[in-house]
Amino acid sequence: MSYLEFEWKGQLYKIDKLLAETLASLVYNVQDDWDFCVVITGNRLVRTGKSVLCMTCCAFCAYLLKKLGLNENAYDENHIFFDSKQMLDKVQEFPKNSIVHLDEARESLAASKTAMQTQTDVLDFFAECGALNHLFFLVMPDYFEMKENMSVSRSEILLNVFRESSIVHKDFMGDGIKRPIVMFKRGYFRLYNREAKALMYDLFRTTRAKNYNSVKPTFPTGMFINQYCGVDEKKYRQMKADALARFKEKHNPANKKSKREIELDRREGLLLNLLKERGIPQKDIAERLNVSRISVGKLQKKGLFDQKSDTGYVNVN
Repeated sequence: MSYLEFEWKGQLYKIDKLLAETLASLVYNVQDDWDFCVVITGNRLVRTGKSVLCMTCCAFCAYLLKKLGLNENAYDENHIFFDSKQMLDKVQEFPKNSIVHLDEARESLAASKTAMQTQTDVLDFFAECGALNHLFFLVMPDYFEMKENMSVSRSEILLNVFRESSIVHKDFMGDGIKRPIVMFKRGYFRLYNREAKALMYDLFRTTRAKNYNSVKPTFPTGMFINQYCGVDEKKYRQMKADALARFKEKHNPANKKSKREIELDRREGLLLNLLKERGIPQKDIAERLNVSRISVGKLQKKGLFDQKSDTGYVNVN
């Protein structure tokens, strides 16, 4: 296995040489008004090291962008996102030719609807802000659950991370008896270029078999090192823990409103908007929203009406 050394944020790191050459082509072409997306998956498993490989790729591309004079600080903790909505708010403020690391691996335990929304958000961003010429690295739970226009059309490379296993004999119980143990090892990936990943997706559409081995990878199996490139490990883990806490809170059934509660909130919102219009009687507001005057009257208790007026009109002064 051949590695290439590079420096980022004052530290030396290593990256698989063939992977580095592939990423270098993307960095070179962003100069000519392109933007690119790399998808990283985990062979339908968790804890395979997807995020670690992603950080290595991001830091290496940032190193090249700096060497080319395109962006001096294209990647750090501020370029890592665990929520697509948050990403869309921040990434438009980045200078051109920045690295965007979106890690949605935590969604692997959620409904695929959330992952689909992530892809929709990213595609919308590409359509509106492609001129920023960013490099996107999208960590996703499963390639085969992605939308076709994202997995095939909009992404340039698929990196599928997987684990290796081997049987060893160890006296792990301390009783002098060596027992066979299956040892798992991280740090392996396969790279599929545009044509290979498109064929893989087409085979899935035909057979419905989610098989990452259905297509020969573009290069032989690559390896990566457990390194947090240009990112403080403790800070990264805290960011991930905070994101998971927000995710759990968001999807906690106890915090979800019923359809009736949602409808009531919607109606109250409309009421509040109408209350801003000068000269609308409570009776007319109630009729227009198909609610009782009692409902409108409840807003009066919130101080939205002139308490001294007996006309029933909104006081917006």
